[in-house]
Amino acid sequence: MNSVGLDVHKTRCVACVKTPEGRIVEEFAFQNNPHGHEELITHLKAYPDVQVVIELTGNLWIPIYDRLEDEHIHVTLTNPKKTRMIAEAKIKPDRLDARILADLLRANLLSASYVPPKHLREIRALVRHRVGIVKIRTMVKNEVHVLVDTHGFACPYSDLFGKRGLEWLRSIHLPPLDKLILDNHLTHLGSLTSRPNA
Repeated sequence: MNSVGLDVHKTRCVACVKTPEGRIVEEFAFQNNPHGHEELITHLKAYPDVQVVIELTGNLWIPIYDRLEDEHIHVTLTNPKKTRMIAEAKIKPDRLDARILADLLRANLLSASYVPPKHLREIRALVRHRVGIVKIRTMVKNEVHVLVDTHGFACPYSDLFGKRGLEWLRSIHLPPLDKLILDNHLTHLGSLTSRPNA
């Protein structure tokens, strides 16, 4: 089986294809964008049997991993810290490039990282997004409380951000700058809590 090391960067990636014996068959660069990913697939389809290794670098690996997975190309994701430790112990490279990654994959020396199925990764991304929105909403609400408290107002309703509480907030008289800030916060709260029509 041919081994392919991918050196993934933000804009440009390098691939190295090696035979089971370690001979370099091909090296090429491609852009880290959809067009470049298609170039990678075209190159790899020229080989009857390939396995690919990618380092876990932020989120840069995800589009390439997904595209390879769509084509049923065997791909291993590896943790760069563990990979570097293995590489330094075995072959002492100056840096982990595509050639070294291909060698480590070929020699079965990689520590593979678990990659959940795509649908689970999408659910996790949605949950992270939701958590982020809730944090922002809480921060904005706290800022509104600070404004109200600073000017000595007491909301007559139990829920400051319920329908009547929001009407009350819009009716209170504040200095122009604080009124602008309050209106801005309320606009943001509206966008953070609005839901698409069913």
